[in-house]
Amino acid sequence: MVASVANKRVGVLGFSFKPGTDDLRESPIVELIEMLLGKGYELRIYDQNVNLATLMGANRDYILNHIPHIARLMTQDIDDVLGFAQTIVIGNESGEIRQAVKKAHKDQVIIDLVRITDRMPKKGHYNGICW
Repeated sequence: MVASVANKRVGVLGFSFKPGTDDLRESPIVELIEMLLGKGYELRIYDQNVNLATLMGANRDYILNHIPHIARLMTQDIDDVLGFAQTIVIGNESGEIRQAVKKAHKDQVIIDLVRITDRMPKKGHYNGICW
C-alpha cells in the first residue's frame, strides 16, 4: 500500500507491538520500517510508548539489530511527523494518534493498518485494511 502511493517521505505513528507497550519484538511495523528504509524511503517515526533510553534486554537488542539507526528516525513530537510526511502509516491505536490523524492535510495519504476509526473519513486520501 505504501509503495503504490509513490511518496518517498513516510511518517509512522505507533510502531510497538500494541498500544500501551514498548515491546517491539513482535511488531510487524518494524519489518515494514526495515523494508521502506531498504527501498530508499525517508522516515520519521513516533510512538509515545517507545523511549530508546529505557528499552532493555531482548527488546533493545531486537530493535538495534533490525534498525540500527532507529534513534535518528524517531521523534518525540507527533506534529513533526505530520509536518514531514507525505504518507502517514498508522501502526497502532491511541487517542493521541486518532487526534493527529484529524490534523492531517488533505494532500497527505493516510494508510491505516489498525482501523483507528469506525468510519472511513471523507476528507483526504484515507486507505485502510478491510474497509
